[in-house]
Amino acid sequence: MPYHYSPKNANKMPSKMKQNLVNKSGLHASQKRAMMKHANHHTAKHLNMMINLMVKKKMTFRQSHMEAQKKIGK
Repeated sequence: MPYHYSPKNANKMPSKMKQNLVNKSGLHASQKRAMMKHANHHTAKHLNMMINLMVKKKMTFRQSHMEAQKKIGK
């Protein structure tokens, strides 16, 4: 796979449900941007868990993603 390859959905915005999920949370602006990109490849359950971990347990984006991957999966 060449370095300039991008998946077909790379520029596609997440669904309205996922946009609302990300925008109504208590995240910082940089975390919201990262979550909007992240929403394209993950389920709402995964995103909810990540948001809860970042807001309530003050985890970083990467830490919350790893935890959500372990408990919920993609």
